[in-house]
Amino acid sequence: MDGVAILVQGRLISDTTDAEQAIADIKNPMIDFCFFQSKTGTAFDYGNISKFFDSISGFFDGTMAGESPQLDDLMAAKDLLYGKAVGRRNPGVHAYYICTGNYDTPPRIEKLIKSTQTQWADLNIFDPESATIHMVGAKELQKFYRAASSSVEATIEFPRNVVLPVHGSVEEAYLGYLTAEEIIKIVGIKNDDGDIVEINKSVFFDNIRDFDPESKINKDISQTLKSGEGNDFIFRNNGITVVAKSIDRTGDRFRIEDYQVVNGCQTSNIIFNNRESSAGVNIPFRLIGTKDDDFISSIIAGTNRQNPVREEQFWALRPFMKNFEEYCQSLDDDHRIFFERRENQFRGQKVEKARIIQPSTLMKAVAAAILNQPNRSARDYRGITAEYQDKLFLDDHDVRLYYASCYLYYKLDYLWRNQKIDSAHKIYRFYIMAAIGKKIIAAGNVFSQKKQDIESAASKIIALCDNEQKLKSAVEKTAAMLNRRVSMLDASTREKLRDTIRSESFAKFFDTDLSAEKILD
Repeated sequence: MDGVAILVQGRLISDTTDAEQAIADIKNPMIDFCFFQSKTGTAFDYGNISKFFDSISGFFDGTMAGESPQLDDLMAAKDLLYGKAVGRRNPGVHAYYICTGNYDTPPRIEKLIKSTQTQWADLNIFDPESATIHMVGAKELQKFYRAASSSVEATIEFPRNVVLPVHGSVEEAYLGYLTAEEIIKIVGIKNDDGDIVEINKSVFFDNIRDFDPESKINKDISQTLKSGEGNDFIFRNNGITVVAKSIDRTGDRFRIEDYQVVNGCQTSNIIFNNRESSAGVNIPFRLIGTKDDDFISSIIAGTNRQNPVREEQFWALRPFMKNFEEYCQSLDDDHRIFFERRENQFRGQKVEKARIIQPSTLMKAVAAAILNQPNRSARDYRGITAEYQDKLFLDDHDVRLYYASCYLYYKLDYLWRNQKIDSAHKIYRFYIMAAIGKKIIAAGNVFSQKKQDIESAASKIIALCDNEQKLKSAVEKTAAMLNRRVSMLDASTREKLRDTIRSESFAKFFDTDLSAEKILD
């Protein structure tokens, strides 16, 4: 095992002293034992998982004694807790086996998990409802990382609230209004002296649009506050919706944790930027406590559909899009692109504009390089989105192939911007991308291929992009092939050429011609 954590009422215990202090004033405390094994590889290996489970058994039966001083301290704390604190409520036990692949519930491992849980139940030392085994893959790991790195908390006074009706996906919810001062507590970051000095952008991660300071509406609202007409604000504004994973209420004081402003990003920023002029201003406010991610997405979609929003902006809600954004940000400077998952996300930041990829550009790049739809990529990417909505951007898809498509789009644009390839070829952009994608990825549904084949295809596309001479050669050969075909057709003007290459018949000619060409040699 790589890690052990003992929790008593949520408090981390490292030895018997910690354990004694934690149980001093608590009868029947809630105790949980958590065990971790992590692998950098992608495989969920049966043998390693079995050894992991054996080590957990060894922790409780004492056979792991002497492995390390830290482990001995934890085992001593475990013995003390069982001797002094375990009464009517048995502890929970939680095992986390973690790697970078995707867990596809293989029958052999599922059988091992069930037999292990049965063994734990037979020991009668655990709460059977709190004995869990988690196979954590890349998707879950990214979700945990986001929760750990962006989790926030705030304590607000919310006296003017009404409890909302009971809902199966909601633990508790309230509707009312807050003063501007309380909103600032939710969206602000404090310095070491406790003063709120800047806005916390992480609380808008789940919002589909970032703040637009140049919006006429936002400028007008700011001016209203500055002119002292803040009393009208509550009547003119739709308000703010906050979704929190945890709400702890004591009277009118609410402590909220791990929360997001899912609607009201514009309002929040305006209030914060005009905080000196916002005294006495009231804002409609809705607070929803839920851990159901699907329900949270439905809240975001529902509250935002009341305003004009392009359909592709709702792609920001997909877990894949969040994973893709974080992957792009993790790359080195030469390979980094900036995925604008939320509109206006990079406004005012020192980011090379050419490296910003919007959702519509992502879809066009994927349509050309992966789906081999060059004739539709520019004019009908929304139609392609509707056609492939259940086949693209899925939670278990490898983000690297999508990234490779966007990186190819960027590198081609780089060559044109720097006049390293003929600008006349730009009209063939999506055909060039399709030619490269088809030669490297080959035929068939790429997403049904083996993981290592998908990784290999993505790596080859990226390697080609990094080899400027080979990429230029591929562009020239593909353009020459397309020019030969165009010369046989009636495409004497730029407009006729554009209409020609967007036709289904030309796309079929392209597939036939490409099969005989060696554009990557």
